[in-house]
Amino acid sequence: MSVQIVRFNTTSEQAPEAEAAIKTLFAAIEEAAPTGLDYTAVRVADGTEFLLILHLADADLNPLLNIQEALAFRAKVAEWAGAPVPPRPVTLLGRYAR
Repeated sequence: MSVQIVRFNTTSEQAPEAEAAIKTLFAAIEEAAPTGLDYTAVRVADGTEFLLILHLADADLNPLLNIQEALAFRAKVAEWAGAPVPPRPVTLLGRYAR
């Protein structure tokens, strides 16, 4: 399993656009229905910071790379953040899911 995090900030004016883009992204993922993927997006309480957490069953197979909306979203993140924001691998220390 591979776990990656993308963390980025927007301006308060851009935050609604980012939130709408995340909803569009997740609708496209739902439609494509890829397997081997657990993806979570959150907005921090301040309203301008976003976290995306991606769990891949196989680190070598990222189905998001085959979803056009995911690629477009990645470009928008770079625009909002002022520079590309690459995913950062993290080590999963604990997780509970029922």
